[in-house]
Amino acid sequence: MKLARFSSLTAAALLVGLTTVIGPTTVDSYAASDVPLPIAHFSHMVVDEPHGHLFISGGAGTDDILVTDLEGGNPTVISGEPGATGLALSDDGSALYAALPDQDAIAAISTEKLTESARYGTGAGTHPDSLAVAGGTLWFGYGTAGGGGIGSVDGAGAVTLRQDSGSWAAAPMLATTPTPSGVLAAAVQTGDTSAFVTYRAEGGALTRQAAKALPVPDLSDFAVTADGLHLAVPSVQNPTVNRYRTSDLAVDGQFAMPLYGKAVAVAPDGTMASGYRDFMTFPETGEGAYTQYYLAQDLNSAAHDLAWAPDESRVYGVAVDASGGTPTLHISRDPEMAPVTLYGNWTTALAPGEAYSFVVSPDSTLSLGAGESLLPGTVRITRYDDADPDGVLVPDPTATPARIPVNFFGSYRLDGTAPLTGQLSFRVDYSGSGHYGPASRTFDIPVAKYAPTMGLAAPSSADRAAPLTVTGRLTWPHAHVTTGAVHVVKTDLAHPSGYSVGTVPVAADGSFAFHDTPQVGGADTYAFTYDGGTSYLPVTASAKVQVSRATPTLSVATDAKSYHSGATAKVTAHLGTTYNSRSVTLYVQPAGKPRTQLKSGKVDAQGNLVAYYKITRNTVFSAAFAGDYRYAPRTVTTSATLIPTVRTEMQWPLSTTRIGSTTYQVFYKSEVNMGFNVQVTPHQSGGCMSVYVEHYYSGAWHQVASQSCVPLYSDGWYGYGRALKLFASNDHYRMRGHYTPPAKGAQTGSVWSQWTYLTVRPGSPS
Repeated sequence: MKLARFSSLTAAALLVGLTTVIGPTTVDSYAASDVPLPIAHFSHMVVDEPHGHLFISGGAGTDDILVTDLEGGNPTVISGEPGATGLALSDDGSALYAALPDQDAIAAISTEKLTESARYGTGAGTHPDSLAVAGGTLWFGYGTAGGGGIGSVDGAGAVTLRQDSGSWAAAPMLATTPTPSGVLAAAVQTGDTSAFVTYRAEGGALTRQAAKALPVPDLSDFAVTADGLHLAVPSVQNPTVNRYRTSDLAVDGQFAMPLYGKAVAVAPDGTMASGYRDFMTFPETGEGAYTQYYLAQDLNSAAHDLAWAPDESRVYGVAVDASGGTPTLHISRDPEMAPVTLYGNWTTALAPGEAYSFVVSPDSTLSLGAGESLLPGTVRITRYDDADPDGVLVPDPTATPARIPVNFFGSYRLDGTAPLTGQLSFRVDYSGSGHYGPASRTFDIPVAKYAPTMGLAAPSSADRAAPLTVTGRLTWPHAHVTTGAVHVVKTDLAHPSGYSVGTVPVAADGSFAFHDTPQVGGADTYAFTYDGGTSYLPVTASAKVQVSRATPTLSVATDAKSYHSGATAKVTAHLGTTYNSRSVTLYVQPAGKPRTQLKSGKVDAQGNLVAYYKITRNTVFSAAFAGDYRYAPRTVTTSATLIPTVRTEMQWPLSTTRIGSTTYQVFYKSEVNMGFNVQVTPHQSGGCMSVYVEHYYSGAWHQVASQSCVPLYSDGWYGYGRALKLFASNDHYRMRGHYTPPAKGAQTGSVWSQWTYLTVRPGSPS
């Protein structure tokens, strides 16, 4: 039976109905080690298990091939191999072949002596790179970005180029099976796809099997499965689970996991390894994985960085940083063993003697195989309590086959009753089987007194000095005995730390009631604590009642409603009758600025608190009473307006004259124009000035001209001009300005200038 997979934690949560999961998160079932490699860059790696060697090349810019033991230790080098890239072992394991692109050559190195035994020139400009041994022949991909091909080196060392009649856009990458065979595959990236060709390699010649472009936009590695029937092609940009058949390169089934990453490797038994920010092993088909190792945050997998030990006991991987440097060797042991995690469920403590059903469920990264409904192997559950401190094996726990979505590997249940004293625990041991590793886990089940639940009912509000009642009820999950009492602590404004107001009895049905007549207003909180008596755990609940308070008399006033700039306002707050607090705070908030405290303190015997403040703009004054035991908090406000100063002047009058008691500015029509200037201090951007001209006739003043709401200059001035020919000779005129602050955010009030009087005489002054 093949089951769809969720994560381990998701499966466990579904098993217990989204309750608490007892047990740690997934535990790796393999040992791992990380070894910094003494090379600047990484290119390729092969495992020579018979001789106990790892061979690692560094690519362009290097001169040696690194050799370590199978633990990554005891490093040495094979010198004189400049720019070594692709590596391959001969079928008998006696020779290591290394591609030397910059030398247009391939080196043959003795795996026993670790010295070069031969070097095969491949021709000027060939730049051999990728190597593979198939059908008893060494094959190499060669060329540059402009074109490439496949060449061979036979047993006598003879080099033959253009073994494939097709054309290649660059040096092709080669791959073959993990054990000797006649299967060879080649590929090269061509834009958003990659060109693949498969061959039969026999007698030193290649026979094409299939050729096709596959949707791989970032080709960095690929592999042939152990049976030679499929290709495995990883990708970071377009990872898939597709298996490509070597006979025709058609999609033929799916791998167990998507091939996400820059590298892939196949073990002789067909197990896969792949990854990018991790190293993962998984079966070729089926669902799920064996092991997964996450790399450090600043490391990623590199191309060609994975290699299997021939006996499948280890997987080797090399991680590099973002620049491709600081290569680090990772070794995963037991890579074909999937970890198993045991989950148990419990949500509350058991009461002594209470019946229970304990359920444990295994989970793993590897799904069950076809026809399987329980995790293979055996599960043993041992119970420990005071009666059996050394444990007693639970016979025949009830096994439930896998069900979706409750669990994926089956579950085991046992029923019993909690001990009357002491604690209870279970040890679960899973034997492991096949590709599933063994697991053990101990689950401690708390056994304790029950805490009943407490519900309260209280009025949301009440009048001060009037009776009120808070009722409550204790509820037990099982039958109970009447024991214990409920203690009441009251918190109010007079007792912020709370004080005991007595104990109330609990009726047989768990109900109780508390009566009070609160003398302090505000929020009164009643905390009820059931002490549990001799049989139960304590429990606490509280209820809050808003108790009414009287509204105090409070006012705030200034000694004037408007002021000129720089004037000092006298601010008086008056507080009427209160109970136990006589403190008031005065605040000031000039227009456009935040509110700040002006003065705080107790009012005088007349109930007043006085402060002084220099007015610089429209200002709001507030008086706040914080409240006391019987009177509620209250805040009141008043406003004071700043009256700007207005300065006026006439332009170009030639003289003055007295008409009655009024001084007139004298103009002559020969001057052509007159000017009237008005300056406002202070003023705001957005404020404006209006100018009005009046003419005296028929015994009264009459408006004859106006200029409406014109913006002031930046210095606060505004100039008004008028042609003198518009004035009647020897008549009487007057003019004045009116400043209007901006409609929004005004910092001052409006203001009129004084009247300026003028008369216009004909001609010119004599």
